[in-house]
Amino acid sequence: MTVRNNYFRVLVQERRWTYEALCIQWKRARAELAEKDGDPRLAGVDLPRRTFDRWMKGELSERGPRPDSARVLEHLFGMTTAVLFGPPPDRVNAAVPQQSAAGSAAVVSGGGWGSPGEILLQAQELTISNTDPALLSLAAESIESIVQRYEDQGPQQLAGEARLLRKMVRTLLLGRQSGGQRQQLFGLAARSSGLLAYMAVNAGHADVAEAYCAEAEAFADQVGDVGAKMWILGTRALNLYYVGDYAASDAAAAQGIALSPQSPQAIRLWVNGRARALARQGDARGTVRAIGRALDLSDQQQHLPGGVTSCISFEAYSPARTLANAVTAHLSTGDVAKVLECAGQIEELVEQSPSQWTRTLVSLDVATALLRQGRPDLEQALSLGTQALHTSGSAPIQSVWQRATELLQYTGKWQAEPVVRDYASELAALNYQPAVQAEPDVRP
Repeated sequence: MTVRNNYFRVLVQERRWTYEALCIQWKRARAELAEKDGDPRLAGVDLPRRTFDRWMKGELSERGPRPDSARVLEHLFGMTTAVLFGPPPDRVNAAVPQQSAAGSAAVVSGGGWGSPGEILLQAQELTISNTDPALLSLAAESIESIVQRYEDQGPQQLAGEARLLRKMVRTLLLGRQSGGQRQQLFGLAARSSGLLAYMAVNAGHADVAEAYCAEAEAFADQVGDVGAKMWILGTRALNLYYVGDYAASDAAAAQGIALSPQSPQAIRLWVNGRARALARQGDARGTVRAIGRALDLSDQQQHLPGGVTSCISFEAYSPARTLANAVTAHLSTGDVAKVLECAGQIEELVEQSPSQWTRTLVSLDVATALLRQGRPDLEQALSLGTQALHTSGSAPIQSVWQRATELLQYTGKWQAEPVVRDYASELAALNYQPAVQAEPDVRP
């Protein structure tokens, strides 16, 4: 059947949804429906571009959309597909006043001043926006949704959704908006590209991460979004850290701090950026100073998040997230006592954290510390390390692979022990294939 101007098309156009915007809503609707109906298959129902184009043209078979697609559509719009793909309901259209011939003559008689109607039309052309406020809200909500789900689903599952979000925002920026809307859009564009940069770091794609960082930074610069730029420089520092360019990583973090030294964003730059990069360069004093600056700045903030914040969050680091990074930095300088002290302070919060990566990474740091202490505890260290690998899931991020590998490196003198062989087998089973591998930081 073919209903060219079907109700689906009218609703999409009224909401000013691009294909990408509809896909974001579609993914939410299918996930909600899968949980509501107890039917996991629905979570995998896709909306191909070709199908969207056919629906917009009203080109459907007599049977209508496929059954699973129909269920998602009806959940998303709250109406049956028969209504959606039928004629739109009658609407009262505003009458357009028709100008009389005499009126036209009067307009023309304006001479060199121009037509009042033409002047108003030109003004409207320059001030009309292609961006419904609902789209700005959708983009902001989508960013927050990705952040909240990131440590559970990871870059492999969420990169596609983030790319759709980025494309939607870029499509809107190619149009015309009010000054306020454009300001918001550039901020959203910076963050959507920033999400992809961070995901690429975790997936081990350093070149892609840097490209997204550069794009995100350009968007933030367009509107002077200092907070976003600091976050992006922190992500660049992290990328350089995993490539093994620790001096450049430190410099990127320092550049971010210089933008606004008292900003809550500087906490991350000090502890995740400078402290860890300095530690890898063997600068123990600089590491302690950087951690101290992060902790002092954290103490000065009145409203910090609780628990262990998501690693990809645009919020300031929570105190627990700051200490978790301090654990990693102290481990790189060989200060085992500080590793165990800081880990002990956040042990309960880490155990309660829904983030499998946080539990895995802190456990691997503690396990490595147990091997590097004066009296190494091989059994406890590798038991803890093996539990961490089991917690990490089937698709570990780059930092999990790196730290798990470093733990194995420290077992060199115990290679013949069965517990070491067992841990090595568990590590191999992760089947991680990084695009970029930094040299493990193994010191005697």
